[in-house]
Amino acid sequence: MTKEDSYKVWYQFAPLWKSWARKLSYLEVEREDLYQESYCLLVKALKHYDQDKGVPFEAYYKMVLYRWGKKYRQKKRDYLLEDEVLQGYREDIDYSEDVMQKVLHQETCQRLEEGLKRLKPSEYFVIKKFYLEEKLLADIASELGITVKAVSGRKERALKKLEKIFRGI
Repeated sequence: MTKEDSYKVWYQFAPLWKSWARKLSYLEVEREDLYQESYCLLVKALKHYDQDKGVPFEAYYKMVLYRWGKKYRQKKRDYLLEDEVLQGYREDIDYSEDVMQKVLHQETCQRLEEGLKRLKPSEYFVIKKFYLEEKLLADIASELGITVKAVSGRKERALKKLEKIFRGI
């Protein structure tokens, strides 16, 4: 298959890889990188696709994209949790109080970190920007290229997840 043929196939599946990139990214710049990655994954899929297995190529390519995306999300989540903002949050607190309060605070921070690990990267991003960086929902929406209502929905879903974790549900 020539390079031009692979471009034709890639453009044929544009709705699939554009949707995939939108779901994985929360910044426009990152989306462009994911578009390029989708092309690289298409080339690999074309090389490894076996027609004899009875699976349509579209289904095979979708599976390749989403498997790669799952690994990408996990890497992104781990990277976000190492963010300096969260580390600074723990260090900014004055521990001159009694030992009991210190222990309770450390436990709360651990539960918060555990809860943040369970959020989707897009939800974590909104929580981080809103609560830790004190940005307005409108500013976050503009940064993400989505509506304020969508940002508000992500924030509410994330808070509900965190609440369930804190209640032990």
